[in-house]
Amino acid sequence: MSVCAVLLLSGCGTYAGSGAFTGAHFGSILGSAIGGITDGPRGSDVGTILGMAGGAIVGAAIGSAADQANKRDIHEHYENVQRRKAQDRSYDNAGYQNRSYSNDNYYDPSNGGDDRLYDFQSSDYTSDYSAASARSMSPGASSIEDISSGYTVNSGIEIRNPRFVDGNRDGCLNSNEVSKVIFEVFNTSGHTLFDLQPTVVESTGARNIYISPTVHVERLEPGKGIRYTAMVKTARMRNGTATFCLSVLQGDRVMSNVSEFTINTVR
Repeated sequence: MSVCAVLLLSGCGTYAGSGAFTGAHFGSILGSAIGGITDGPRGSDVGTILGMAGGAIVGAAIGSAADQANKRDIHEHYENVQRRKAQDRSYDNAGYQNRSYSNDNYYDPSNGGDDRLYDFQSSDYTSDYSAASARSMSPGASSIEDISSGYTVNSGIEIRNPRFVDGNRDGCLNSNEVSKVIFEVFNTSGHTLFDLQPTVVESTGARNIYISPTVHVERLEPGKGIRYTAMVKTARMRNGTATFCLSVLQGDRVMSNVSEFTINTVR
């Protein structure tokens, strides 16, 4: 009983504590049953005590292993967060970074991009190809006028070099095609910008077009920039057009000017 008390109190609030409690409980039941069979009431009492102590020790050992695994997971997550923050502070000679849609790592330490997702040395990034030319305008004059009402424009957020790279480069969006929207976001103001969200939306309501979620850029220093990539996936398309609007949100009520592409869609 003393052993059980030590294990339970030392492991309070952990997997070890939970394991000791559960092990002691089931160990006492099993020990009581076995002791009762072999030596009657006295054996039941002794079996309860021994089973409780033994079960607590085994349960605590199993729980302790789970605690260690949990600590390793937390430490690993912390290290990943710190690594991403360090990468966010590293800019290349051109003044921008590659940033693409990803759940975890945006780009590798050599600033070549997350090669598990994209090949940043491919012609999608090294050439000037675009399925259409982008038109730049204020949010109020764009096709997202309704959803941009109430926003003020920060002219210090500049969209540069927007391109729409369709999968087969025929200048159209076809059924079951994967395309990329690539553009750069620069801070042309004299102060650091915080909480930026590069966004891409299809504004005409064209069906069966899916766009990867946006990412948050924690901060962008003056004169610096990022290169952002959004993935566009189509299902079954109809003949017509789709309009893609590129913008950068800052916080809740500030945004950049808008760049728009109109792309033909083909069944």
